[in-house]
Amino acid sequence: MLINYLRNILFWFLDSIKGGYIRKQIKEIKYSVIHPESSNSENLKKKYIDKLLIHATNSTPYYSSYKNFNSIQDFPVINKVIIQQNFDKFQSTEYKDKDNFKVSTSGSTGVPFFLYQDKNKRRRNHSDVIYFLKESGFKIGNRLYELEVWRGHNEKDRLKAWLQNTIQFDISKLTDKRIESFIELLKNDKQSKKTMLGFASSYEMIAQYMERNNIFLDNLGLTSAVANSEYLNPYTKTTLGKHLNTQILSRYSSEEIGIIAQQTLNSPNSFVINHASYVVEVLQFDNNESVKPGEFGRIVVTDLFNFAMPIIRYDTGDIAKLGINDEGVIQLDEIEGRKMDVIYDSDGNLISSFVVYTKFYKYYHLLKQYQFIQQSEKDYEVKLNLQGNTFAFEDDLIAIIKSDFGEDSNVTITYVDEIPPLSSGKRRKVVNNYKKS
Repeated sequence: MLINYLRNILFWFLDSIKGGYIRKQIKEIKYSVIHPESSNSENLKKKYIDKLLIHATNSTPYYSSYKNFNSIQDFPVINKVIIQQNFDKFQSTEYKDKDNFKVSTSGSTGVPFFLYQDKNKRRRNHSDVIYFLKESGFKIGNRLYELEVWRGHNEKDRLKAWLQNTIQFDISKLTDKRIESFIELLKNDKQSKKTMLGFASSYEMIAQYMERNNIFLDNLGLTSAVANSEYLNPYTKTTLGKHLNTQILSRYSSEEIGIIAQQTLNSPNSFVINHASYVVEVLQFDNNESVKPGEFGRIVVTDLFNFAMPIIRYDTGDIAKLGINDEGVIQLDEIEGRKMDVIYDSDGNLISSFVVYTKFYKYYHLLKQYQFIQQSEKDYEVKLNLQGNTFAFEDDLIAIIKSDFGEDSNVTITYVDEIPPLSSGKRRKVVNNYKKS
């Protein structure tokens, strides 16, 4: 469409008169992400790391005792609680009185959290978003559907939404009628190229609805649908992709950090790490040693661009399996979600959340929602929100859960009318109230 072409021209024209910052950054990001082990990328990253560490040790009270560092491994691994308890000490004295941006998370981990980002960090995040959307088939100016919980604090005004060609679709109450309206919106959209970006749980509910009603849509012009904020399970990835005739990709990011890794059209089943903007480590659960490829560990991230509040070796609370791609570059083969929601069988062995999701696939046509909760060492509760009035497979479901979690486990099924989302709109499918450490 001509109007989309003009949107694209306008965006890059405005960037050029501001010095072409975004274009330069995207070129750098692309090279460093694709060739992270090249001498140019390694030298550039070393420059960014050294600059960050020197800045942090010279201007933040928390890191002031690490001035004699030899490498980033000399710095402690931190988490949200440590940052909150020492909030003022993490703020750089050089940026404390500048116009910084406050970013916050919803508290889905049980810990509401915020920090400050400086202008350069915000601009880098913007460039990261454009690069990874491009790797998902999106071109600036084309239609972007954003499935979010839209409220006054995050909603774009009409002019900005029109200029960016975005459709802000609210998912706070994703009923069948609401899903129907979204499907009609897609079907009636005459724009030839469009991309979706939204919560994984909303994608799952749309996939269930489309499968239940045998709805298949072709020729929508969907380049891809990118899932963010939550774990994208294999059922949703496969089913929604089939019904929308597009590739479903998963993004690993956070409000406080930015895009850490993402699946792309060239890497649809593993996560390409954003080597350009972060140092990403995958560490053992019980110590700070790196895991080996093929092993799961804690995701620990160093943000190379936030100088207002330097975040060095930050344990995100999520876990992933470390992998290596065909070029020998590290990637994340799987991302399991939050460590606090990792669950255990009745003998204390860690069980992948993937195992839980597979237990419900055969019943999806009967369910609106489900939630799996480990209440104690051997006690598990399953909450079901049904499509109809009865569920005739209690014994079957309990048996297949026990087959993985232990024959001595206690499994109860609770029927509910609603499993409410968190304030952010995210929905926790797996919850650990046992919290085995």
